[in-house]
Amino acid sequence: MLNEVLEYLEPKKGGYFIDGTLGGGGYTEALANAVGKKGKVLAIDLDKSAIENFAKKKLKNVILSNHNFCNLEKIVAEEFESEILFDGIVLDLGLSSFQLDDSRRGFSFREDTPLDMAMNSEGESKKTKEIVNKYKETDLARIIFEYGEERHAKRIAKAIVASRELKLIETTGELAEIVRKAIPRKFWSPKINPATRTFQAIRIETNRELENLKEVLPQALKLLKSGGRIAIVSFHSLEDKIVKKFFKDEAQGCVCPPTLPVCSCGRRPALKIITRKIILPTEEEVKNNQRSRSAKLRVAEKF
Repeated sequence: MLNEVLEYLEPKKGGYFIDGTLGGGGYTEALANAVGKKGKVLAIDLDKSAIENFAKKKLKNVILSNHNFCNLEKIVAEEFESEILFDGIVLDLGLSSFQLDDSRRGFSFREDTPLDMAMNSEGESKKTKEIVNKYKETDLARIIFEYGEERHAKRIAKAIVASRELKLIETTGELAEIVRKAIPRKFWSPKINPATRTFQAIRIETNRELENLKEVLPQALKLLKSGGRIAIVSFHSLEDKIVKKFFKDEAQGCVCPPTLPVCSCGRRPALKIITRKIILPTEEEVKNNQRSRSAKLRVAEKF
């Protein structure tokens, strides 16, 4: 949703922006071109390969940071000599195409690769193999149901536990096959592989994705200048709910009981919600990129 994000962020020459999820670099490059030589774009990604791939472009107005965006304030303090506020921040919470297409990674089940869905290897993520092979059946079922929105979560968790008692599950192919066999064929979706939701759930648990999102949002608000905007593209209903709630809470003014004749809390709204309804990708974008079909964009502006 590059065009929509740029439309709402309205980058101008000399502007300062943060791309908290560099990925394939589409947002960062577009923002860097828009702000010109006098502007700056801080691009962050926990995945070293994303940083290394984009570094080849050698854009002088881009600062690359190989960190978790949940440490946003600390990253900004390290990268800028003086205190600074930004004109805009973008977070695209989906996996990039190069991550999904990299056969060496464990994000996809199209090839049989080692079961490792961590964005990095620096200890900030849980071990995917430990989740699959050591979590209790009840915990696996909860994760698969909540994070993957998988109706057959209990059946899948039971199958995983039964399989690992015979042999440790070590590859994406092994896990995908277990999930496929656990779901009756009549319930298979014609649009997505039956293992998709389970893989999504385990990836989210591996990388603490929902916790990281909750931690970065208040930091992003602090780092925006008055009139600055934050644009967030989510691909999961739980992510979208977190963003929606944060925007709603920060857009709220007085929270005094309605029985009080005069406000005593003094609370003032910190954000103005720009997109009252979620922005969805165009039919053309979905046609060109099927992975964008579940994208949801929300934008807010700091008072």
